[in-house]
Amino acid sequence: MRVRSGVARERPETDSRTMSASTDAVDESLKTRTMDEAPVGITIADATKPDMPLVYANAAFERITGYAPEYAVGRNCRFLQGEATRDKPVEQMRAAIEEGQATTVVLRNYRKGGELFWNEVTIAPLYDETGEVAYYVGFQQDVTRRKRAEQAAADRAERIERERTAQKHLLERLDGIIAKVTDAVTQSHSRSELQREAVQAIGEVYAGAWFGAYDPSIEAVEPDEVVGETGSPQGSRFVVGDVTAMSRGGGGVREEGESRGPVERAVAGALAERHVCIESLDGGTGAALTSVAAVPLHYGEATYGVVCVYVRNDGFGDHERAVLAALGRTIATGINALESQRTLQTQETVELRLALGDHPLAGVATDLQSQLHYAGSVGDRDRPTMLFEVAEPTTQLDGEAVHSAAAERDDIEIDTVLAETTCGPVIELAVTDPTLQELLAAHSGELRAAVIEPGIARVTVEVGREALAQSLAAAAMERFESAEVISYCRRETREETSQGFVAELESELTDRQHAAFLRAYTAGYFEWPHDTSGEEIAESMGVCRSTFHQHLRAAQRKVAAALFD
Repeated sequence: MRVRSGVARERPETDSRTMSASTDAVDESLKTRTMDEAPVGITIADATKPDMPLVYANAAFERITGYAPEYAVGRNCRFLQGEATRDKPVEQMRAAIEEGQATTVVLRNYRKGGELFWNEVTIAPLYDETGEVAYYVGFQQDVTRRKRAEQAAADRAERIERERTAQKHLLERLDGIIAKVTDAVTQSHSRSELQREAVQAIGEVYAGAWFGAYDPSIEAVEPDEVVGETGSPQGSRFVVGDVTAMSRGGGGVREEGESRGPVERAVAGALAERHVCIESLDGGTGAALTSVAAVPLHYGEATYGVVCVYVRNDGFGDHERAVLAALGRTIATGINALESQRTLQTQETVELRLALGDHPLAGVATDLQSQLHYAGSVGDRDRPTMLFEVAEPTTQLDGEAVHSAAAERDDIEIDTVLAETTCGPVIELAVTDPTLQELLAAHSGELRAAVIEPGIARVTVEVGREALAQSLAAAAMERFESAEVISYCRRETREETSQGFVAELESELTDRQHAAFLRAYTAGYFEWPHDTSGEEIAESMGVCRSTFHQHLRAAQRKVAAALFD
């Protein structure tokens, strides 16, 4: 083909290249108008001049690029390129030009305003009468929408593949773990066995895992039952409340304002929000460990603790989070079932020690400037009363002094003062404020001990179930403004039979005490009137009357101590 007036002419038929057809019926103006009004961008570059400047650009080129033909003519088309333009399609066009070939590429170009677009460019050579390339014609088409659709399809396919791979990985990772944890829950005979078996099953699948029981008295979790690689948390303490200056692993403390570590954040978040909390470790806990998931163990209002799960060179997916949450609920349900079973069998209790600064008894100790020790409750009056032994009073206390000290109080009623001639009298009183008694009754708690000092009452309560113990602690801190949990202990107890009680009591009695007690009981000494006198029993034992009474009183004290203490 040859070029005349910018319009391609037919080359001689002797040329073997593919020709285009034209007739004299199509005039030059129609051909020019067709190029000017074509819906695609058309440019012509002069291949005979250095840098191949454009000699023609149509209106569509301006619509696509924003550059007017007046600006484009005289410049090489590379002004459309920029930083985001890749080298590969540019090199492909350069190679085609050097070889005199046509080619099509898609590359990133810049419009006049600076915005990027995808440009599909086709270039083809135009030859003169001698067969040399005289011009290069270019066709530009904005294919940004198509590329975006293709990219969206590719992204969707990649996302689906990632999800498929993640689900496959999840199934491989969790294959059998649910069954193992379920077996641990259904077959374990104790809480410690359940915790150990469940953590073992989880730790075998992941890089490592540990269980930590929650201690509400210090609002902290201490790791136990460690399996696999966990960054050695044994001996650490993770604070989950607002407690400051609390000892942690390595002997350090977290002062007020100090930030938590990733594991502590995960544990605190899991127990506070009651859902699985995941934190990135950033290589801080172990070189190969990348993430930790804290799984809370909740059942109703009870918080049993947390299981921390570690992975190496990996993370936790959303599906995995759901599975771990289900495992946590399963373990917590198993612990609750064992707690309920132990309650029925009286094998385990929770001992809760509370400090009540605003309890009426603390005010009585302040008035008496003495320490009061709880000795028991009695119920032979019109309302329940309690006995307190006065320990080391600062002044001699008699009945009048005790009544006088409590006379102006409306929250305490003094019934009587016993043994007032001793250095430590016994006070029988009633607390008119029923708050503590109501809390104990509502949570099936039993008051075991109480030490009352001026300004503070420390009470020890025994509760049969952990859920009730935690609920009682929370209720006490809500009802008493200055309440504080001092300690929270789970205690194993043995079921005591009547035969065991008798055997233990008999071991406390001496032979003379046992003999005196048994003869007095069988001879009707405790009946009224006496079936047998003390002199007769003393004579049968070969001792004087005072010696008999000495042995009898000692035996009675030991029986009373076994019953009341």
